[in-house]
Amino acid sequence: MKTRSLLFLLLTPLISVQAATPPKTNVLLIVIDDQNGYAGRTDISPQAVTPQLDRFAKSGMLFTNAQCAAPVCNPSRTAFLSGLRPATTGIYDNSQDDLPKDHVLMSSISMPVYFREQGYRLAGGGKVFSSAIAASVGKRIWSETVASDRKGRKHDPVPPKDAPLNAIGKHAWGAFPSSKEEMEDWKLAGWAADFLTKPQSDPFFLACGIVKPHTPWYVPQEYYDLFPPASITVPDLAADESAGLPESVREKPHKTEVQLIQRRKEVISAYLAASRYADDCVGRILQGLAQGPNRDNTIVVIFGDNGYEFGEKNNWSKGSLREGSAHVPLIIAGPGIAAQQSCTHPVSLLDLYPTLVELAGLPAKSGLDGVSLVPLLKNPTALWERPALTTAGFKNHALRTDRWRYIRYADGAEELYDHSNDPLERSNLATKPDFAKIKTDLQQWMPKQDEPRNPDSAGGKED
Repeated sequence: MKTRSLLFLLLTPLISVQAATPPKTNVLLIVIDDQNGYAGRTDISPQAVTPQLDRFAKSGMLFTNAQCAAPVCNPSRTAFLSGLRPATTGIYDNSQDDLPKDHVLMSSISMPVYFREQGYRLAGGGKVFSSAIAASVGKRIWSETVASDRKGRKHDPVPPKDAPLNAIGKHAWGAFPSSKEEMEDWKLAGWAADFLTKPQSDPFFLACGIVKPHTPWYVPQEYYDLFPPASITVPDLAADESAGLPESVREKPHKTEVQLIQRRKEVISAYLAASRYADDCVGRILQGLAQGPNRDNTIVVIFGDNGYEFGEKNNWSKGSLREGSAHVPLIIAGPGIAAQQSCTHPVSLLDLYPTLVELAGLPAKSGLDGVSLVPLLKNPTALWERPALTTAGFKNHALRTDRWRYIRYADGAEELYDHSNDPLERSNLATKPDFAKIKTDLQQWMPKQDEPRNPDSAGGKED
């Protein structure tokens, strides 16, 4: 009898510990297409561009110096989903989708699949993988795993030819359709919200790709009403945006440049309208999380895949190695992450993969190019000497530190900007001898090897 009692006493603590073991932490990942640094940054854009995102930022950590791994969709998404930088994969632009069987991505384990291998249910929809990479790698490791969910990227209704819309070059905008309920991002957000309000038998990795504010900027009139062009307050362009740039990287005069400059505030107001619509979609997803049983056990990551520029250095899109194209919003919140924090250290979207793995308590994934941000989530002022690397094409790289942006191109041309004194990047210091040591110190962080670009089969389409 005493032996049985002793055995019970010895086993009881073990039974209690096992019963108290918390379930695996869920992951909700929301990526917003072409959402630049205006989001959540009233010092850049005083307009209330993303109130839902701003409100959510108070629940966790806002990274105010987050940088994409590449300033266009396909290489950016390939990078943060694979954990491998463009210099490792050779994926540099939107037209690369025909990968050889021995390509590193064909044998790598993407972030969603790694979570699946650890017992997670994958769910998602919208634009998560880029349409280009989805033709090979994305289809193999994403779409097939979410066949029971709202998979794939669907498109908004097409406006009639007689609709009162605007177009300058590749930029198209206007009030269409009449309601957000007709649009695919809104439908995706509703599906995700419904998913989050229900209990799940397994831990989940839910990824939602919001397509707006990608062009065309067709959103309902209610969003245009929020941003009359006359009310737009953003820094004016310089008299000569190409001043100080190396000759080899100056943008060639755009045939629509005069029109774009004349209507710049109108163009920006259209972008802001599309951003505000995207923000409402994010808010709808977050509302579903807040109302459901998964609120206290879900890590939430919201970010943009790349930025967008409006005439800075004569660039009217994305794709450059400068702040406007590389700087993106990034917020991480969830269990164990203190609220109302912000971090000014430079971080990369490449860091999301190892960060989420560590936050979820999963075995560390080897072979990734990024590093975990958990030390900064614990202490946003911790020592952080690692610059954020952005790549735009073979051997074209930018490094962003707390203070500096250093750009080096394949032909040896350079740019250097002091963000402490020149946040608009208007004074290129790269040719000044006084800053030679700054460049030398930063060059050690450049990739030691650059994988050649893989062949394309999609004709360089925008994504």
